[in-house]
Amino acid sequence: MATWRTNKSHFGKTRESRARQLANLKRGRMPNAKPIFTQEVVGDPKDNPFDPCYKHDIVNYLSDHFYVVETKAPIVLEPWQKDQILTPLFAIDPTTGLRKHTLAILGMPKKNGKSSLSAAILNYFLFQGEDYGELILAANSKEQSSWIIFDKLKKSLQMNRHQFQHVRINDDYIENTRTGTVARVIAQNYKTAAGCNPSLVVFDELWSFEDTESDNARKFYEELTTVPTRKEPMTVITSYAGYAEDTILFELYKRGLAGKDPKMFFFWTHENLASWITSEYLATQKERLRPNTYLRLHENRWTSGEDQFIDIADWDKCVDVDHRPLIEDKARELRVVAAVDIGTKSDTSAIVAVAKKDNRIMLVAHRKWAPTEENPIDIEETVEKYLLELKDRFNIIEARYDPYQFHRSGMSLVKEGLNMVEFPQTVANLTEMGQNLFDLIKGKNLLLYEDADMRAHAQNARAQETPRGFRIVKGKSTKKIDLMIALAMAALGAIKDDVHEGAFFVIEHNVWPD
Repeated sequence: MATWRTNKSHFGKTRESRARQLANLKRGRMPNAKPIFTQEVVGDPKDNPFDPCYKHDIVNYLSDHFYVVETKAPIVLEPWQKDQILTPLFAIDPTTGLRKHTLAILGMPKKNGKSSLSAAILNYFLFQGEDYGELILAANSKEQSSWIIFDKLKKSLQMNRHQFQHVRINDDYIENTRTGTVARVIAQNYKTAAGCNPSLVVFDELWSFEDTESDNARKFYEELTTVPTRKEPMTVITSYAGYAEDTILFELYKRGLAGKDPKMFFFWTHENLASWITSEYLATQKERLRPNTYLRLHENRWTSGEDQFIDIADWDKCVDVDHRPLIEDKARELRVVAAVDIGTKSDTSAIVAVAKKDNRIMLVAHRKWAPTEENPIDIEETVEKYLLELKDRFNIIEARYDPYQFHRSGMSLVKEGLNMVEFPQTVANLTEMGQNLFDLIKGKNLLLYEDADMRAHAQNARAQETPRGFRIVKGKSTKKIDLMIALAMAALGAIKDDVHEGAFFVIEHNVWPD
């Protein structure tokens, strides 16, 4: 049973004990902290990550103390990492005796070791930075790749017994118990950065930080700028290129090119400098990715954010001249998924039906309607009627639709026995179905019949890339893509049908049982 205690009962009983309590509070409320390590220790510096010989020598410190997760051995820095980044970045100003730079922009293509480099710099500040330092790893979200960097830092410490004995590792922060320095992850979408006093801030993939109503990336970035209360503060931004728009990273990139900020260290390369990046790897990526995506990821070049959705040659490779639209499936062996994309006055309305067969997604049937301002579409006599025809000819396991313009029809068709599944065209849904269709076409796992309209809509489609992925959009307002939208919705439903096949329940009114 808990007992009530007065506040004064927690005070020390003697003057000496109360003085110790007050001293602990002044030291940052760390009563269990060990004495700060300031004296030099005689011995091999490789056994002592606090050795003052590393104070202005990050290259040798990392070579002696930073372990790489993949190799489980101390890092072997490549010449370009030492000579073009680390040595000039941590150069000392002879007039002040302090580091020259407070801001670093490190732009390089994907897979060139940005995450390991970020973790290595954090490791250096954790042991060679000032006492009671605050090291911030800024993440776009709690799920973002910054947690990869945090994991690399954590594991590097666990593999080095000379470091591991001096740290306390928790879920989202690491504390050096000897110096009081703490490294933590702060995510834009679940914590505020106000009130931080950072000695080092690392932004990973700043291109992906979005300005939204709830996640104000610019405010988050500005709250984490260097502070005058730190002796040698630094902000390090590692990223590949994003989109040539008014984003934080693009503005910093332009400032770096101008070269007018003496405190900024700017390193930006389009080359894959890492020795482990092979020409075969790049060739494979170039084949698999859309052109703009390849340029952005593997050549570190700024793009517009929109690109051709697919190479029409890849579409043509999925067309089988012997395949025809199916009239009906009398045996009801195919599990058919239909999808509806509605346009009442200007956009085309479309229905596409697909089924999974022989581990491929097969186009079963489709139809489109082109309304005009004078003759808008009669949804009941066209779209609804065709869906009921498909129901009579095939085993329609579900019909997907966006409820925005089809809600009343969806409810009516449920009464006719169709399993209508709402699929709102949100950014998340559009991204998922766009990526799925792209993968099916690239992998030649889509079986199509010849159709001029389907091919034209495929040519018209563009891919708009966002930090969450890409989604299918129109290139011009006059170009129609409704058949591609319906195909993407239906194909995703057919792929996901594998999860539910064999389950002994029916989806009714879009409600899943527990």
